[in-house]
Amino acid sequence: TVKNAQALGQALNELGIDVLCPDLGFTRSHAIAVDVSAHGGGKVVSQDLEDANIICNKNMLPKDTSAVKPSGIRLGVQELTRVGMKESEMKEVASLIHRVVAKKEAPLKVKEDVKLLKKDFTKIRFCFNEGEEAYRFHELV
Repeated sequence: TVKNAQALGQALNELGIDVLCPDLGFTRSHAIAVDVSAHGGGKVVSQDLEDANIICNKNMLPKDTSAVKPSGIRLGVQELTRVGMKESEMKEVASLIHRVVAKKEAPLKVKEDVKLLKKDFTKIRFCFNEGEEAYRFHELV
């Protein structure tokens, strides 16, 4: 999970997106913080990404004074890792994010490419129930 988060941070950084903490490999956990103030801020960017089926949240950065209009977003990779994505897929994810955030492509257009990437990742990996359907509803008894 940490390798995936670091790979996503590196890939976004190489695409010109301002990922915090490059001196730490961008993260030491499952998540990265991204300064999107140059792209409309966290509120706008998080909504655009959600419209493209890329779920993240707006996030305050140290320089911020408003939780309503923060300059950052937080991207976590635990779900991507859970369904088997690795560092190579993080480059694809970064490209999809870049298209929405920096290139300002229509989120609904990018959403179709998100679906294409995700279609091959529907089984649980790196967990106790390896190979189980990741999005199956379980009945409660």
